[in-house]
Amino acid sequence: MKIISICTALLLLSSASEGGNIPTLANWQSQRDEGLKHLEQIIPDVMSVNARVVTPLTETYNSKLNSLQSLKTLTADKDLEAVVILRGNNIVYEYYDDDFGPSYLHSAQSTTKPISVLLLAKAIKAGKISTEDKLEKHIPEIGSGFRGRTLKDVMSMNVLHEFNEDVAYTAADDSRLGQLRIRDEISFGYIPAKANQLITRREFAQQLKPLNKNGSNENKSGNLYYATINTEVAGWALERAMGKPLSLQVREIMHEIGGENTVHMTLDHVGTPMIGAGLVFTARDFARYGMLLRDSEYIQTIKYIPGTHVSESETYSHSLEISDYGYGHGGWGGQYIFADPESDIVVAIFGGIKGPDPIKAEYFSKVGESIEEVVSYYRNISKANP
Repeated sequence: MKIISICTALLLLSSASEGGNIPTLANWQSQRDEGLKHLEQIIPDVMSVNARVVTPLTETYNSKLNSLQSLKTLTADKDLEAVVILRGNNIVYEYYDDDFGPSYLHSAQSTTKPISVLLLAKAIKAGKISTEDKLEKHIPEIGSGFRGRTLKDVMSMNVLHEFNEDVAYTAADDSRLGQLRIRDEISFGYIPAKANQLITRREFAQQLKPLNKNGSNENKSGNLYYATINTEVAGWALERAMGKPLSLQVREIMHEIGGENTVHMTLDHVGTPMIGAGLVFTARDFARYGMLLRDSEYIQTIKYIPGTHVSESETYSHSLEISDYGYGHGGWGGQYIFADPESDIVVAIFGGIKGPDPIKAEYFSKVGESIEEVVSYYRNISKANP
């Protein structure tokens, strides 16, 4: 069981991490908090962008945010690395842990996924694609795990193929799901692999089979079946629809972030961008990425629809978690990006959750409570000063 090996490795390797050594490809996942801070130096294939034009931010700190109890609770959490809150182009709140800072890079993990909806917005504006297009319209060779599903299905984690990340990471290595997990990580470049073991993200997608016994991949359960490969299949369809390499489309978005520091995107071994988990940047540039989400006219048309949600407060659609407070996405190890056009707010959070559970519910509950309190605070200000 992988979870046991991670726990064991944590005990064996913790002294190296405390010494400030950069983990290797072989052990970074067992030293998650350090690995996430150095991922662009660990993963074999990366592309980088120094923005042509930096998006300006102004330091206009709001001291009243320091008194919000939820932010006090969140910043006291040992797994938190950084928080940057923007209102408009103004930094109204900023926090860094003792071993982190404004110039430090960090992996965004699955908070990268909304880059797919930014790409989608451009393709729809160009008249090249519809969210109701079946995947095989753009990818005729798509495998049975995805055939028949729409672009919206894959971007909403609504495909019933056999790879479900929520359960894969506790599956035994010698099980079918465990073997798929290992191939998934090899295709990411997350674990060492021999040349004859290398597999691209798209090859991995091709290998997936439908989960239903009748051979269907249609999801009628109403539940999410979360898999990062879905987002990458969406990127594949967008590449075909636009007739433009995904790497060039992603590079344009990376420039549009307008980072004051270098922005990185991890790649598979043939150079396909990991739009499901690949962004690496500073906390302030993470917030700049959030501005693209907040200010997107297309994203603002994606409404919260009661009755289609996963829980009472949120739904997952178009690579976004959508709630009454706004929209965003969480990430493995403690990351979160959130945007609320109504209050003009962006919240960018980096975490380095230690221990065997990288999506610890207690931590993410603190994240959610702080976002709700910050958004409510600024919405009330907007109502008082229309």
